[in-house]
Amino acid sequence: MVDDAEKARAADPQFLRDLRGLAQGSDRPWRIQLLNDDFGDGDFTRNPSWTVTAGKYWVENGRGLRSAVKAEAAAPQQRQLSGKEAVGAIFGQILQQALDPEGRSSGGQAGGGTSGTVINPTATQTRLTMTNAFAMEVEFSSWAAQGRLEIGPYQGVPRGGDRAPGYTLAYTPGGGLELLRVSQRGTSAIDRAQVPVNLEDKKFHQLEWTRRMDGAMRIAIDGREILAATDMGFQGDFDGLRMVNRGGDYIFKRFTVYGTN
Repeated sequence: MVDDAEKARAADPQFLRDLRGLAQGSDRPWRIQLLNDDFGDGDFTRNPSWTVTAGKYWVENGRGLRSAVKAEAAAPQQRQLSGKEAVGAIFGQILQQALDPEGRSSGGQAGGGTSGTVINPTATQTRLTMTNAFAMEVEFSSWAAQGRLEIGPYQGVPRGGDRAPGYTLAYTPGGGLELLRVSQRGTSAIDRAQVPVNLEDKKFHQLEWTRRMDGAMRIAIDGREILAATDMGFQGDFDGLRMVNRGGDYIFKRFTVYGTN
């Protein structure tokens, strides 16, 4: 409508410019900057403060905040044996030693448990009053083709590597994006979509997440919309921004968050 009025010269040009500004403002209601951190000072523990609740984070000069998680060997799980089972196990060991004293059939290693891998997540958050409607921009790079990255606004006090009540955007290499609602009753999926771009190229990509007052959320990567969904499960302000690394390797170059009045 403003464009048509300009073409027809139906109103004062200054009035039309003011009208266009109001229209653009209503389209982007997030005008108050709540967070802007590029980790340029090399210290993520102050101004603003990021609190690590699990694992380890560090700042790499010229890059940003990094977290790398590798799968670790799980400790063998031993089951307590009953009396008969214990006697049988001892007899079996004696017989095994008699038949195979060098342990060749077992590769020279004693049995007694199951092996596997375990992932110990890292988690950190920064406390800030995030309005229910917000615009968030995260510039990050992914250096591993495994794991899972979770990020989002939370309510309450997060602990360890657990999810906190709020919204969580989960990214899995090769598995796409998933928007989750986390409450005291559990976790439910709001929407999910496949990421059409390769993020594991060790280059920085921009994630944009907006939420309007009516609960409409839009998520884009490098300017390309990936998810669009509406949810009113949380209507109050959020207490901060949190991220959890479950087995990946990520560098976060910048976090920017805008809110409303």
